[in-house]
Amino acid sequence: MEKRFSRYVNSTCNPEEFSTVVGDLCAQDDNGSISADMLELWKDTLADTVEKRENNQLLDKIHHRIALEESITVSRNLTLYKNLLRVAAVLIIGLVFHAILLYDKPEKQIYNSVIETVTTPYGARTNFKLPDGTEVWLNSGSTISYPNQFAAVRNVQLTGQAYFKVVKDGKPFVVNTSSGNIEVMGTSIDVKAYLDEDFAATLVEGSVKVIDRGSHSAILKPGQQMIITPENKSTLNVVNTHLITSWKDGRLIFEKEPFQNVARELERWYNVKIELRGDKLKKLGYTGTIEQETFSEVLELINTTAAIQYKFDKRTRILKISRRYNPDIK
Repeated sequence: MEKRFSRYVNSTCNPEEFSTVVGDLCAQDDNGSISADMLELWKDTLADTVEKRENNQLLDKIHHRIALEESITVSRNLTLYKNLLRVAAVLIIGLVFHAILLYDKPEKQIYNSVIETVTTPYGARTNFKLPDGTEVWLNSGSTISYPNQFAAVRNVQLTGQAYFKVVKDGKPFVVNTSSGNIEVMGTSIDVKAYLDEDFAATLVEGSVKVIDRGSHSAILKPGQQMIITPENKSTLNVVNTHLITSWKDGRLIFEKEPFQNVARELERWYNVKIELRGDKLKKLGYTGTIEQETFSEVLELINTTAAIQYKFDKRTRILKISRRYNPDIK
């Protein structure tokens, strides 16, 4: 039986043996002995035909490839880490360098502020707040410039007239003009600095130091006014601050004011040109209050309270004023 199975597996049996083996395999009364013989024969055949040998060259190639892939992966990771370290180093150096620049840079360079300018033409007035909260009233024909971000010193540049209600915040507040500077910490002050006119600083509240072009200074108390002429001559007077600052509330209050000063105020408020005829008229004192009147109403008011006569050219907006009973205005 075993020999026939062997020849059957090796395909060497004759037709008769082939039929006998097939018949035995298909027999229903097989008690398992045939299957066991076939299994043993199959194992022996495999053992004889399959050669157990190692391919060392192929195994070396496999190990080499695995090692190469691991090396490439490690190299990639190291390159990534190195690049990340370089970027981190650049960022750290940049931050340190920036911090050093900020530490060493003068304060005036740290504040890259934009200069704001507010101008009120003749015939107009305005009221606004500075970046620190200081309230400003700007009179007609005036200009003020200031940074949109204050540094250690709150500097503003003024040409014309302004009333300041300065907020206290620990930083000095300086009003710069062509005639002098005013240094304050927290106060209410009227500053008049029109070109080619007397400079006037009138203190309402607080304390200020006024410095002229010659670096001479004076400390003002409430109710005092410092006058500086274009020739840089200064005087200190006691004044009625209500009269000086009434313009910010929409009124012009004059009390025995020389008419040439009244004329200047009217020029700015009503955007006209006023020509005064005669030195006596310029020195004539005028007392009165102007509030929300039209220009024609102002002329009639002045005409009834002062010995004057006038002629107004609407085309040129030039008002010519002379003392009453003088020859006709040409």
